[in-house]
Amino acid sequence: MDKFASLKDHLSKLKADSLYRSVRTVTSGQGPGVEISDSDGEMVLFCSNNYLNLAGHRAIKKAAIDAIEEFGFGAGASRLISGTMGPHTRVEKAFSEFFGKESALYFGSGWVANEALLRTIPQKGDLILIDKLDHASIIDAAMASEADFRTYRRGEMAKVEKYLADSRYNTKFIVTESVFSMDGDRADLAGLVELKKRYGAVLIVDEAHSAGCLGPSGAGLGEELGVLDEIDIIVAPLGKAFGGQGAVIAGEKVVTDYLVNRGRAFIYTTAPVAAICAGIEKALEIVKGEPKRREQLAENAEYLRGGLKDAGFDIGNSTSHIIPVLIGDSQEAVDIASQLYDRGFFVPAIRPPTVAKGSARLRISVQCDHTKTQLDGLVEALKEIRG
Repeated sequence: MDKFASLKDHLSKLKADSLYRSVRTVTSGQGPGVEISDSDGEMVLFCSNNYLNLAGHRAIKKAAIDAIEEFGFGAGASRLISGTMGPHTRVEKAFSEFFGKESALYFGSGWVANEALLRTIPQKGDLILIDKLDHASIIDAAMASEADFRTYRRGEMAKVEKYLADSRYNTKFIVTESVFSMDGDRADLAGLVELKKRYGAVLIVDEAHSAGCLGPSGAGLGEELGVLDEIDIIVAPLGKAFGGQGAVIAGEKVVTDYLVNRGRAFIYTTAPVAAICAGIEKALEIVKGEPKRREQLAENAEYLRGGLKDAGFDIGNSTSHIIPVLIGDSQEAVDIASQLYDRGFFVPAIRPPTVAKGSARLRISVQCDHTKTQLDGLVEALKEIRG
């Protein structure tokens, strides 16, 4: 008897439905040009979230190396035992000030941060409202919470208000991404702020794809729209524009204190490596001190969106450095991605369940160091494939 026959059957079905996934090994960093183990020569990378090209920054690498020399590699214990070191507390203080919040707490990943927050802060008798296209970490955490949860679609403010007006619930939480990871469009933060103030709700914003990239100082979409002070809790994953790993949750001190005391995902895990925090601390200095990176990223994204639209490609409602090229059929998306790969452009196909059935796409991630030649080359390659 094959103990894993059902798994093999499921994988076979994924292959038949063009939904099977496998990994490729990148051997030379996350900049615009990379080496990949199964390719010939250098590829142009259009799928990394290294938006500001900080993952390979010399000063950040030095800060991490220096921290390894001082604190070693592993933390050796959880944060509540002996795992909290200088870089952890420094990065938390730096980000609380960056977001203008009373306190911040560092987690090992954005997934863990959302898991800890939404399974701990909302209580039984509360309500969590999430955008239907929020990240899987938000959806899974909301489903696992003792609070009730409901979904709404972008722009359905009347539906959000209907739920907020329901007197059956104690505290109501609105949870949204700021820039959405698969569509590249933006939440109506101003509208959500208005509703949360009207009904006394708590607004939680995941700034994963906007922190570092948007706003005068890089604090995200909330800062860009002038509503940062009205966001009650910010989740800021740091593995994207900041080129590192982990995430901070920033808000009132009572929130972070409660997570320290009751957040199982914080309490029962070994502390993240101190060297990562040291590198992120340096990355934050660069984000604040080099606005040109954000400006160049925005310019590159606008240029590529314009080129794709002029060529007749459907990029949905993207207004950011995340640009989907909507295909629809999963096999067709895989075929186009493969042909792009053969032409030297690494843009994987995104298929269900990451996106809805029938909405397979190429998800293009722009970096500030992409050249106009690389951007034009991608458009021309897509035009050639389309015929």
